[in-house]
Amino acid sequence: MLRIASARTAALLLPALAVLALGLGSSLPFVPAAHAQHKMSETDMELPIDDPAVVDLGREKYAQRCSFCHGGGGKGGKGPCLTCGKFSYSGNNNTAIYMTIAVGITNRSLGGTMGAFGTTMSGEEILAVLTFMRFEERRRIAAGEIPDPYAKKEE
Repeated sequence: MLRIASARTAALLLPALAVLALGLGSSLPFVPAAHAQHKMSETDMELPIDDPAVVDLGREKYAQRCSFCHGGGGKGGKGPCLTCGKFSYSGNNNTAIYMTIAVGITNRSLGGTMGAFGTTMSGEEILAVLTFMRFEERRRIAAGEIPDPYAKKEE
């Protein structure tokens, strides 16, 4: 049985749970199917990384809300790099990263904490930030700025 510690915790979890309920196994209702270009597995949330309007909104919201800790362009700072294809806190799937942004990280044993943005950003804004992060990751790999974390390693 899941026990929720407080009304504040419940308020933070509800947007993320709604995403899970609507988003697993299909694209989210507010992601246009024509632009669903990135997902890490068959059951992962799809992101419209080829939709310039979503990427631009994500870039704007990232600059406002995330760059202070995670650096310009998601390249890392006080917080980890968000455009390197490695997400140690949530694994490397879009649904889990969305939930991390929405509910935050409170377990200091993971190496740090992060506030929850699910009560101060809309679901569309969080999705746009995540889309920008994946767009920028793809751009950086293509430009040779970072090694491709998805490339098969030869043995």
